[in-house]
Amino acid sequence: MGTLFKNNTETQNISERQMLQNKYNSSRHNLLLIVVFTVVNVILLVTNSNSYFLFSAFIPYFFADIGMYMCGLYPEEYYAWEVTEMEFVDSSFLVVMLVLAAIFVVMYLLSWIFSNKNRVGWLIFALVFFSIDTLGMFALMGFSVDSIIDILFHAWVIFSLISGIVSYNKLKKLPV
Repeated sequence: MGTLFKNNTETQNISERQMLQNKYNSSRHNLLLIVVFTVVNVILLVTNSNSYFLFSAFIPYFFADIGMYMCGLYPEEYYAWEVTEMEFVDSSFLVVMLVLAAIFVVMYLLSWIFSNKNRVGWLIFALVFFSIDTLGMFALMGFSVDSIIDILFHAWVIFSLISGIVSYNKLKKLPV
């Protein structure tokens, strides 16, 4: 009877361990998706596509958007009345803004790479970095009904990263 109880406890620990590891890995996968979709969104923006994926960071996209806007690379109807009064900057400004966007994306990518093998500090870094991205979104766009899906997405990613961090801490406390 004691052996049955011991095996049941071991099975429970293994399944709990696997569940917590899966949550940690899911958090890491979401981080990778942020990287991929942010890069795709910036490429779609620069190519003047009218598509946008929600699963991305705001600040890198914003940098690319400002670069496109200030260089006058959007269609004329985008500027409306401002075209005749506005002087555009050199296209090197866009390059600088795209480099800034790339730096932000690389920070997320490094967080994903180095959070492998349960190095939770990188997930904590990603959480702080994405929280700053969310605050930047609120500061630059404000809160509007149009941005509710972006807000919900950012909240979900923050929840996912927190869940991964909490799962790691619980996993560390489980007996081997």
